[in-house]
Amino acid sequence: MTTEILKRPAGETSARPLLSIAGLRVRYGRTHAVRGIDLDIMPGESVAILGESGSGKSVTGKAVMGLINPPGKVAGSVEFDGMQLVGRSEASLRAVRGPGIAMVFQDSLDALNPVFSIGSQIIEIFTVRLSWSGQQAREEAIRLMLQVGIVNPESRLDDYPHQFSGGMRQRICIAMAIALKPRLLIADEPTTALDVTVQAGILKLISQLQRDSGMALLFVTHDLAVARQVARKLVVMYAGRVVERGPIDDVFHRPAHPYTRALLGSNPGSVKHWSELKPIAGNPPDKSAVFTGCAFAPRCPRAVRMCSEREPDFVTVADGRQSRCHFAQEMFDGR
Repeated sequence: MTTEILKRPAGETSARPLLSIAGLRVRYGRTHAVRGIDLDIMPGESVAILGESGSGKSVTGKAVMGLINPPGKVAGSVEFDGMQLVGRSEASLRAVRGPGIAMVFQDSLDALNPVFSIGSQIIEIFTVRLSWSGQQAREEAIRLMLQVGIVNPESRLDDYPHQFSGGMRQRICIAMAIALKPRLLIADEPTTALDVTVQAGILKLISQLQRDSGMALLFVTHDLAVARQVARKLVVMYAGRVVERGPIDDVFHRPAHPYTRALLGSNPGSVKHWSELKPIAGNPPDKSAVFTGCAFAPRCPRAVRMCSEREPDFVTVADGRQSRCHFAQEMFDGR
């Protein structure tokens, strides 16, 4: 099964999802990082996961990659092109990582080994995974570095991570992630701590790579403006649950959940002056808490008694639009 999956061209279309997540839960002792999410990504599709820090976005990406280490426990289903990944052996997961699914982590300095040159870290991917010769791997490493915008890659192969800027290190991480031509790229806040100009370059690079290769993209972020630049669909997470999803521009213009609307109101890009910003009141809930109602109710300006007593269903408010709110339809209709 694994061999069949990895042999398929990255741009191949399919009627079934490339990635299908159902009832995914991740727990660390009493801490519930992800509380049961469902998400499908089609081949070539770009999806952004949006939410505050601690909402479960990054943990979801790591669970897909099989990178939840003890004492973390994963339950539910994660299928990649029909192959179940949850509970699979480490050897099987290693075969999927790289040519199947690759991940770009948000801290490029931690993602790179400081005692090895950049060139040796890229070259190792080809010599170990593909059994290429050193010369062939070196030529491909140079090509990759050039592809992600590293100037004079031949002379920079022997440089170490600390000799590159933050933006350049992030480009190196992207080069390593796409080295084996993955069918799905998970980008976990790859522009965090980068200035606006460098951020724009990284986002443009990711979009171009996706267009060129046809790979699917799962983009994790807390910034809606960033998400709109790279994704077509949006998934909004709060307290480990998906609370809204739909086409990203539709959600931006007509949010159907109070949390999504609150995120929009607190986004600096949505106002002309800082005084117009509307920060979300209160704090995210305790991850060890057990909810009997809506997790956002204590912070929600339109919450009523029912919201804290009964968990809302995930309802469809329009074609392709879903929201987990008792007042989802009223919000979507602008009432």
